Amino acid sequence: MDSGRVHETSWPEEYATGRLPVERRVEFESHLVGCPECLDRVEAAERMRSGIHELERRQPAAAPAPSRRRAGPRWVTRVGWAVAAAAAVAVAFWSGTQRTRSAEQSLASERETLARTQAELGRTREELERARRAPEVAPPRPPLGRVPVLALMTRRGRDVPSVVLPASGPVALWVERELPVRFERYHLRVRSEQGADVFEDDVAPTTREAVLVALDARGLPPGLYTLVLEGEARGGRRIPVAQHPFRTLAGPVR
Repeated sequence: MDSGRVHETSWPEEYATGRLPVERRVEFESHLVGCPECLDRVEAAERMRSGIHELERRQPAAAPAPSRRRAGPRWVTRVGWAVAAAAAVAVAFWSGTQRTRSAEQSLASERETLARTQAELGRTREELERARRAPEVAPPRPPLGRVPVLALMTRRGRDVPSVVLPASGPVALWVERELPVRFERYHLRVRSEQGADVFEDDVAPTTREAVLVALDARGLPPGLYTLVLEGEARGGRRIPVAQHPFRTLAGPVR
C-alpha cells in the first residue's frame, strides 16, 4: 500500500468512527499495524469522539422550546458550538494526559512483573535442583536449564530484540498488550523469515499488561521471526494489535 496516498485521505478518522467501507477496512488495518502516524490519527479521533460523547452525557436536560416570536440571534448558536468544541478539545487533551500517565505506570508495572517472573523462575530452578540432589528411588533426571524470557514491547526504533536458545527446554515470550486494553482473547502467530507459521494458537492474557507464552526451543532454530498479535473482537473478527520482529541465536554447544 502507498503510505503517502493513505496519509492524504481521511481513512483513519473514518475507521475510528466506523464509517470506513468494508472493502477498505481490511486494507487499512494491514497498513495501520506498521504506521505510527495513522495509529496516532486513529487514537486522536477516538479521543475526540469520546470527549464529545462525554460532553453530551454531562449536558443538562433540554429546556422548553423558546417562543417563535423571539428567535435568538444566530451568533448565539455559533458561540454555543465554539464552546462545545473547546470543551471537547479540553476533554481530549485531558484524556491524552491520562493516557500518557497510564502508559508510564503500566511500563513500570511491566518491569516489576518481568522481575517477579524471573525471580519466580529462579526459585523454581532452585527447588528442582534441591529435589534432584535428594535421595530418589527413580533414576535421577538431568537438571533443567535456564528458561530465557524475551520481552516484546512496542518500540519506535529499529532494534530487533534477540534471545539465546537453551540447549533444551522452552523459550518464554512476554508480549505487551495494547493500551488501553480492549481485548480479552488474542490470536498469536510466530512466523519465520521464509513466511511459514511455526506456532499459532488462541491465548488469554497472563496479566493485565501482557501475554506470556512458552515455545519449544527446538521449533525456533537460529534466525529471524515475527510475532503477530491479533485481538479477538465480537463476532470472531480479528483486529491487528502488534507485530514484533525478534531473532533467535544459537546457544553454547554442550
